[in-house]
Amino acid sequence: MRLRTLAALCAALLVCTDAYAISAWATHGALGVVMARGNANTNSGNAKVAVARRLGRWTYSAALGALYASTNGVTTEQDTNGHLGMDLAFSRRTFWFAGLRYDRNLFSGFAYQASVASGIGRMLLRSKVNSLSAELGAGFRRELPEQLEQNAFGAVISRKRLAAVDDAVLHARAQFRHRLSRNSTLLNTLLVESGSSDTMSADDLSLQVRMRKTLSLAVGLQVTNNTSPPAGKLRHTDTVMTVNLVYDFHSSKISALSPPPSLLQGLNLP
Repeated sequence: MRLRTLAALCAALLVCTDAYAISAWATHGALGVVMARGNANTNSGNAKVAVARRLGRWTYSAALGALYASTNGVTTEQDTNGHLGMDLAFSRRTFWFAGLRYDRNLFSGFAYQASVASGIGRMLLRSKVNSLSAELGAGFRRELPEQLEQNAFGAVISRKRLAAVDDAVLHARAQFRHRLSRNSTLLNTLLVESGSSDTMSADDLSLQVRMRKTLSLAVGLQVTNNTSPPAGKLRHTDTVMTVNLVYDFHSSKISALSPPPSLLQGLNLP
C-alpha cells in the first residue's frame, strides 16, 4: 500500500513537472503609417515590437513602441516607450510579476516617466471565448516634469525641466480578451499607477481581424491620463487612434498554459 501511494505521488509530481517544463516563445509586431498631402501636409506613424520567452514556470518579456506625427513640418507628437517584465507561475491561476516601464513623451509635460513594480497576479477567467486577468502590487516611480511653451502652430519652442519627483506607487493592471468570432478578437488593457504626486492611467482598446494565420488588421484606441501634469500642460488626457497591420507568431505551448504572463497577454496573441 505504501509503495502504491509513493508511486502515485511520484507520478503526480512527474505530470505536474512536465506541465511546466515547457520552453516556448512568441513575437508581436505592429506598424501603421499615414501620409496626407494637400492644403496641409500630415505625416504620422506608429510601431511596436514585443517578444516573450517562457522557460518552465518563468516567462520573460520585452516590448518597445514609438509614435510620431507632424503637420506642415511641425512635430505634434513624439512618444517612445519600453517595458521589461518577468512572471513566475505559482499555480494554474496565480503568478508573481515584476516589471520595469519607461515612457518618454515629448508632449506630455514629462521629460520621462519611469517605474518599477512587483506584486501578485490572478487569472480570474479563462475560456475559449473570454479571458480576464488582474495584477496588484507596489513599486517606485520617478518623473521628470518640464514646462512647455508652444507657439500658435503647436510647436514646442522652449522646455524648462523641473526637479525630479520620486514616490512610491500602487500598481494595478487588468487585461480582458473577448473572441467575437473565429477571426476577430477584442482586447483591452488598463494600467494604473497611483502615487502621492500623480496618478497615471492608460487604457488600450483594440479590435483585431485576422486575415491570415499570422497577419491581422487592428484598430486601436489608446487613452492616457495624468491627474497632476506639470504647469503649462493644458490637457490631462492624450488620445491616440491607430490602424495597424499586425504580425503575430507564437508557439501553441504559450497559449496552453495559464496564467498568461502580464505582458504576454498584452501581445494580443490568439
